Amino acid sequence: MTSSHSRLPLASSSRAAARVIWHQSPLAAWPLASCPGRSGLRWRGASVASGSTAQDPAEPTQPPAPRNSNSSNSSSSNAAAAAPQITSPEAVTPASAADAAAVTLPDCVFAREEEDDGDEFAGPLPPGVRMLDQGDGAVTASHAATEAAAPRPRLANGSARGCCGGSSGCGAAAAAAPPLPRRVPFVVAAASVVTETRLGVSDTAANGDAAAPQEAAAEQPQAAAGDKFDWFRQWYPVAPLDTLDPTRPHPFTLLGQELVLWRDGGGTWRAFRDACPHRLAPLSEGRIEADGTLLCAYHGWRFDGSGGCTTIPNFTDEAAHAKATGSRRACATAYPTRHLGGLLWVWGSGGPGAEAEAAAKQPMLPPEIQEDGSGAPGVDAPGWSFRDLPYGHVYFVENVVDPAHVPVSHHKVAGDRYRDLKKAFRMELSRPVTRDGGFEVTIPNPWRSDVQTSSTAFYPPSHVRIQQNHHNGSTTILALYSTPTVPGWTRHVGMQLRKEAPGGGPQGSGIAFFGLPLPRWLLHTAGSLFLHQDMVFLHHQERTVARDQAERLQQQQQQQQQQPGAATAAAAAAGDGRQQQQAAATTTTTTTAAPLPPPKYYMPTSVDTGVTALRTWLATYSNGDVTWAPGTPPLGPRERDPAKLFDTWHTHTSKCTVCLKALARMRAVRAAAIAAAFAATLAATVTAAARAAAAAAASAAAAGAGAGSAAAVGGSGGVWGAVVAAAQAFACGEVGVLALVAALAAAVAAVTVKLEALMHRYDYNHADNV
Repeated sequence: MTSSHSRLPLASSSRAAARVIWHQSPLAAWPLASCPGRSGLRWRGASVASGSTAQDPAEPTQPPAPRNSNSSNSSSSNAAAAAPQITSPEAVTPASAADAAAVTLPDCVFAREEEDDGDEFAGPLPPGVRMLDQGDGAVTASHAATEAAAPRPRLANGSARGCCGGSSGCGAAAAAAPPLPRRVPFVVAAASVVTETRLGVSDTAANGDAAAPQEAAAEQPQAAAGDKFDWFRQWYPVAPLDTLDPTRPHPFTLLGQELVLWRDGGGTWRAFRDACPHRLAPLSEGRIEADGTLLCAYHGWRFDGSGGCTTIPNFTDEAAHAKATGSRRACATAYPTRHLGGLLWVWGSGGPGAEAEAAAKQPMLPPEIQEDGSGAPGVDAPGWSFRDLPYGHVYFVENVVDPAHVPVSHHKVAGDRYRDLKKAFRMELSRPVTRDGGFEVTIPNPWRSDVQTSSTAFYPPSHVRIQQNHHNGSTTILALYSTPTVPGWTRHVGMQLRKEAPGGGPQGSGIAFFGLPLPRWLLHTAGSLFLHQDMVFLHHQERTVARDQAERLQQQQQQQQQQPGAATAAAAAAGDGRQQQQAAATTTTTTTAAPLPPPKYYMPTSVDTGVTALRTWLATYSNGDVTWAPGTPPLGPRERDPAKLFDTWHTHTSKCTVCLKALARMRAVRAAAIAAAFAATLAATVTAAARAAAAAAASAAAAGAGAGSAAAVGGSGGVWGAVVAAAQAFACGEVGVLALVAALAAAVAAVTVKLEALMHRYDYNHADNV
């Protein structure tokens, strides 16, 4: 096996114009992963032959990722309730044999979707590229039939192009017409994020010729229906406990499900479906009563912490009232909740059986955080923050597993775009991609001089752990969560931890200003700067990708409509009667929604390995995106109004009791500062006037003593004498001190005005960050 992490140069770039896109088999509309002309590659279940003998290369053996035994994707209804435990991210093990199998990261493959200049490729061949001549790469009957079912887009000259240019052995065009008399470069593992190219069983073929290179991941496997990730049977952190107001209910949306969060009389936070069973009015508009029940403010129905109805007004018969309140139809739909690590966790589904399922699985909490949210011994934990962000869950995770953006996007905050980019670094996959275990990537040579090694781990569905190991033995840890709310929005919960070196010593230096001993409310407010530096990209990027995906899905649907019998023809070519019957049935029955096509990213360096791993996980286990509840509204349009895009009041401050209390104190301080400034100014003015009057009286007395003095004063003018006296009065110590107090009070008032403005709106523009 040979591997490299070098970027592949393209020869004659004007003639080899290509677009690197994601490999997403087995989508019929996106046949981009495998090309004929290579042995052992699988194309939608069919072996693609080449000039050499076809053989299936053995998949590399990778160790399974450890996982907590309680975090199985399926739960037993009779499982005993497990006590809350601190779950170590390293203790993640696969729940099944299917999950234990590592998903190999795909290489980025050139898809020649644009026509080149029409001349024959004549440049030197870069590593990993060989030439396909006429007749190279025969296709099997099933492959040709499958290509007939979903033909490749045709170019202006009528040829069908795929990832090898369509010049030979690629799709129905190769079987129906002779290949074009051209030599086209065939990219095997070019411009790959992983850039791992390996040979077959031996470095040379049986005839002594060099064996053709094979992709380390020719396919991106699609998990079976039972192995798909279940988004609704997971724990999600929705808010820090100490930021929630216990005196009122709070609306919250989880995976498109509208919920209400409230604290009952026993001090436990509850989550109900935000709909009263009476007339489906929102319970979040209700009240928490003195008896610890949730009151629907529409008709007065009341509910206890379990969701049971305790009161229905307007009953005159006690027996009838007891029967009505005891009905299951009178109950609110409750979702399991848990207090752990200073966070409120909500299970992704409610109703009967949800409690048993939730009890069999533990929330993913960093081991450095104790059950009450404080740090373990030797760990500085300043407290959780949260924010509703106007971009989706997938893009939040994709952003935080991408370290290359930090010195550029967070210029002058967590790096320098000009200095730090001079040091190249690489990223490696250190834990394989699995359904429940996620993945981990490491950076052996970080760009920060104070960091020795760095790792980033994703634990589905919502946790990302970024760990920086410093040269002095200390550690900085970013514990980040993203809870999907609705398409285009996510709730971010996070905290930076600083851990001292073993045996004591200095703690981790931290990232940006988050390592400073600042008040928590100020960390919340200043954190918007860090978040907005990414938000200006991610909000628009998500909608750009969505538009592109919609266009490609529409093209797929149009192709399917133009080929109504394509599925039957493919089954007939395979020669299997049962497949013919199944294919015929697909033309009359409704199928599930097709997986989202992957984004057309071009990622030629290894620093995008984290993004590759995330997209691989999504494509393999989740059809490319979060699974939303039925009826969830679609992704909204781009927001061009800065007042809405950079809004911090509705996305954090108004929902955070820590910031609201600080804001109330800030307003009180501002009022006191304004009053002090006014009083000091008034006192200084009065004092100065009194001293000026005294000075004028003294001057008048001196003037009466002699005519010469009087003439001098009269010559200089009475007004000028008063000005001189006033200046002398202000020059005295008392008036100077009062003036300084007034200036300081005015400055305090101005700072509080600025801070309050940032708690409502925090604008940012990268063009201004020079």
